[in-house]
Amino acid sequence: MDVTAAPAALPARMPAARGSATRNELKRAARRLFAERGIAAVGMREVVEAAGQRNAAAVHYHFGSKDDLLRELLIDGAALMDRERRALFDELDARGEPTLDAVVRALVLPNIQFRGLTGEHETYFRFIVNVQNERRQLFRDTVPEHSESFGRFVDHVHRLLAPMPAAEVKQRILFASLALQTLIAAREASLDRASGSDHHFWSRPDALAGMIDAVHAILIGPRAVAA
Repeated sequence: MDVTAAPAALPARMPAARGSATRNELKRAARRLFAERGIAAVGMREVVEAAGQRNAAAVHYHFGSKDDLLRELLIDGAALMDRERRALFDELDARGEPTLDAVVRALVLPNIQFRGLTGEHETYFRFIVNVQNERRQLFRDTVPEHSESFGRFVDHVHRLLAPMPAAEVKQRILFASLALQTLIAAREASLDRASGSDHHFWSRPDALAGMIDAVHAILIGPRAVAA
């Protein structure tokens, strides 16, 4: 994962297809099944049935192949978060050079606050974890590891952690990103089991503050001393 690479633009969204209501139901059902059971374990007939559709060829009709469906689901959530994160960084950059705390908050908050037409906030992070584990190349080919907004986060962290060696900053960004993804996926699963109602832990303000603190701590923690 090259966190020093130039940020890439998110892929253009696929053209709108026929039957948007049916299409959205298929996407919601598919993402949930992929999130809960993994990618290989889910057949397209199961997606059709879970979406309440009668036409066994509905996925093929609306998306093409299973891979085409996976790509669209990936792009949907990534584009939503990138848009919100870019807005936060635009606001921060307009004020000058933001602090590390502000930069970390701009990274974390869109993962918590984003919403979409097909319930992305309910299952997206568990879905992308499964895609990364089972279909890593498809994930990397579909969603740039560094959208514009993530590239801006990386640039700010390198600036703020100078003169720490760039390789060490790169490693810390990787570890912080992986830790955040794991935390968000755990939060998402718990809230989903609670059917969107208040959760005894994850709905508390200090849980969000704790995630921000955890990412911040990974970035600025003391350097390890060689044995």
